Amino acid sequence: MATTFTAAEVAELVALAGRARAADGAAPFSDDLFPAARDGSTTAALAVRAGDRLAGAAYAAVQGDRLAAELVVDPEHRGRGLGGALLNDLLDFITGELWLWSHGDHPGAAALARRHGLTRARELLQLRRRVAPGELPEPQWPDGVRLRPFEPGRDEAAWLEVNNAAFSWHPEQGGQTLADITAAEREPGFDPAGFLLAVDADDRLLGYHWTKVHEHDPNPGRDGVDEAIGEVYVLGVAPSAHGRGLGRALTTAGLRYLADVAGVRTVTLYVEGDNAAAVRLYEGTGFTRHAVDVAYRRDA
Repeated sequence: MATTFTAAEVAELVALAGRARAADGAAPFSDDLFPAARDGSTTAALAVRAGDRLAGAAYAAVQGDRLAAELVVDPEHRGRGLGGALLNDLLDFITGELWLWSHGDHPGAAALARRHGLTRARELLQLRRRVAPGELPEPQWPDGVRLRPFEPGRDEAAWLEVNNAAFSWHPEQGGQTLADITAAEREPGFDPAGFLLAVDADDRLLGYHWTKVHEHDPNPGRDGVDEAIGEVYVLGVAPSAHGRGLGRALTTAGLRYLADVAGVRTVTLYVEGDNAAAVRLYEGTGFTRHAVDVAYRRDA
């Protein structure tokens, strides 16, 4: 079995993902894991063809502190056992614990997971709200706190310290490295002006709101509109700064930036389904539930 895709297969995989997204209303691959398929850092790469066309694919790669996988079957070739065959081969090739993502909680993925004895182990909620220029209030900052943009080459170490402390419990976000943040800065859509830092009078980082803008909505739903969409990519507050209202102020500041500067009309975010405090914070600022991504686990 191959461990990586060829460049030609990656191009076909992107096209296949587009067909699945159009049919399902949700992208089959995540922005967090799919880069491994592009850059050849996968640990398994499976492709099934129907004639000269890619009909299905699966891959696995390291995601934070675990091995995760994603799988897709062309909508025109579903119901023929391709998904089960791909998953069988993937589970046979990879030993030990494996997490398999279903974006949009697809019923076909749920059925596959049941047949293969996988456990529904994690839910990632996707929340959304509409925004409009000028509608959001000024953030209410604690005394001595101000907002400034992230400065590449200056703020990486401080961001890593705050981020990794704030997300020490998180399987992906909590183990960020200098290589991770500098790689993110090289991404075509990286916008330091939308990477907002809350600092004290000594310019010490207290919290941050990293926003993103996507040219196309990855999960519009079957009847949704494919438009540019903003994202609350990551929002974190240093544990020592908890209880001062920074989370709400940073949320408002990022939404204002996305609405007033980036010009989007819809903002999305992802939050762990069992993170009740974060869900309350976001629902209290106008977000509602749009979709759910599910991770199924095969134990070691």
